[in-house]
Amino acid sequence: MPQRPKLGQHFLDSQRIVRQIINLVPEGAAVVEIGPGHGALTAGLLHRARSYLGMELDPWLAERLRGKFSEQSNFRLIEGDFLSLDLSGQLPAPVVLVGNVPYYISAKIVQRACVEPRYSKAVLMFQLEFAKRLTAEPGGSDYGSLSVYTQYHWQARLAISVGRGKFKPPPRVDSAVVELIRREQPPVEVDDEEAFFRLVRACFTHRRKQLGNAPLKELAIDKEAWLAVLEAAEIERSRRPQVLSIAEYAGLYRAYRNL
Repeated sequence: MPQRPKLGQHFLDSQRIVRQIINLVPEGAAVVEIGPGHGALTAGLLHRARSYLGMELDPWLAERLRGKFSEQSNFRLIEGDFLSLDLSGQLPAPVVLVGNVPYYISAKIVQRACVEPRYSKAVLMFQLEFAKRLTAEPGGSDYGSLSVYTQYHWQARLAISVGRGKFKPPPRVDSAVVELIRREQPPVEVDDEEAFFRLVRACFTHRRKQLGNAPLKELAIDKEAWLAVLEAAEIERSRRPQVLSIAEYAGLYRAYRNL
């Protein structure tokens, strides 16, 4: 079968990994699959799902998928970009998001999933380095603003390691499947999520610096005021951004807002 890697496609070629991914999807779920490709996951998802919607950007692959699965009563395919998908009227909530995500748009897909509350769960394959960033804990080298953003919305774990040899054609890097489960409530309470994440990103702009020495021009605050914020939040100025928990960032944000 000819491969078409022009869109950054690497097709999963391991039935063991396919079964492991399918088993992470609840029975009777409504499923959205990003980039079904040759349908490695699709048959299993159709068997498991109450309703299925595939989003395939490649017209050639979309045509093949229709030919293969169109007789399945719960199968539906949209030829287009997942990032433009409006779920309104498409599938009943809650929805499980599944897919082997193109590496170059991984962050955009995570952000889109975070702000769509109808996604109750996501089972997504990413480049291993990116997967580690999503699931990293405070203090680790992979922990950053993306970790805080993701874990504010989801419980996140690295569920399956996938070597590069499990794909055709093989990519240059290893991959991993991340399981994301929507939190009923965020782990911290903030009055303005957008402003909270701006502060987090600003701190990580200077991740190697002690927080007391970080010139936070992004937040339009001078050093004296910033040190007062750290003191009010009871955060030592010698600490670095990658060691603060989400709860500590929330405390820092509240002190900043109160200032």
